[in-house]
Amino acid sequence: MKMKNLFVQLMLVVFTMISTSVWAGNEESFNSNYKISPDLNFVPTSDFQKSWEIAYGESKTPVHVFLKETKKGQEYLVQTKYFEVKYVNGSTGFGARAFNETDRTVSEALNAAVLNQTQLNSQKCISAEAIGNDKILEMIASYLPDLINEQYNSILN
Repeated sequence: MKMKNLFVQLMLVVFTMISTSVWAGNEESFNSNYKISPDLNFVPTSDFQKSWEIAYGESKTPVHVFLKETKKGQEYLVQTKYFEVKYVNGSTGFGARAFNETDRTVSEALNAAVLNQTQLNSQKCISAEAIGNDKILEMIASYLPDLINEQYNSILN
C-alpha cells in the first residue's frame, strides 16, 4: 500500500513538472516581440543625429528613439506621448536615466505614473561597460517594457 501511495505521489510530481514546463514553454516573452526600424520621417538636427521606431507586438503607435551624441557618450532618448526616458551609453557603462527638466515634453505627473521608479533605479547600471552600437537598440527594446507600470502595459501593445 505504501508503495502504491509513493508511486501515485511520484506520478503527480512528474505530471506537475511536465505541465509547468509545457505551460512556460508556450508563453512567448513580451520583451522578445518587437520590431526595430529606422524612422524614415526623421531629419537629423544638431541635437539628434539618428532616430528609430520600436513597435511591440501589433502596435500601431511605436516608441521613438533618438540618438544624441554627447562628450560623455551617447544618449538614446525614448519617447511616446505618455512617457519619456533615456538610456545612456558611455565610459561609465550603460543604463537608464530620467529625462532632464529642460528636455521634458511629457508632463512630470504622467511620466511618473507610467514609469516604474523602482525599475528605473534598478536599470541605472545595466552594464558597467559601454555597449557596442550594434546591440544598443536591442538592449533598449528588451529592457524598456520592464520600466512601464503594469496597468500601463497596453501603451506598448
